[in-house]
Amino acid sequence: MSEYLRSVNQISPLSEEAAEELLQCVRTKTYPKGALIHTQGNVCKHLFFVKSGLVKHFYYHHDNQYVLRFFDENNFFIATDSFFNDLPAEYSTMALEETTICYLKYDDFEHLCQKYHSFESFARKFISRVAYTAISKLKNLLYLDATERYAKFLKEFGHLQQRISLGDTAGYLGISQVTLSRIRSKK
Repeated sequence: MSEYLRSVNQISPLSEEAAEELLQCVRTKTYPKGALIHTQGNVCKHLFFVKSGLVKHFYYHHDNQYVLRFFDENNFFIATDSFFNDLPAEYSTMALEETTICYLKYDDFEHLCQKYHSFESFARKFISRVAYTAISKLKNLLYLDATERYAKFLKEFGHLQQRISLGDTAGYLGISQVTLSRIRSKK
């Protein structure tokens, strides 16, 4: 749990009391490779943290799989629109390898926000990071060509390249695997 608390405190430091209560609320679960952690159409009721492993947010549209984001060790993730608005999620989350997740239930999240200003600050800063990341991804898709998007992918996720399939990489970049192969062969 020390990685979990360290990651929370990197976003926004918690008071000692908030940290103690948070750790009492957090649960852990291990998922095998290919398991769905959260499924499209269901309401997301947890804030997740990758203790070990790798996951992806993805959805299908016209039989094509689109990957929204990858999360590796020491990263938090949620189905944002679903978690905060009690709506069915528009995408799923899958373990790309055996993955151990720490999770906090929505009700506990809300309780901690109401009880501790330091946790509410963490929540606000976390949401701000999620929004920034989503806007950056959208801008990349709108303004960068496929080669530029791949270069940016390597900067952000290069350390994960051996753990992410070419199909998932192509899905993240919004291109076909054939196009990705062409780009990679030019490098």
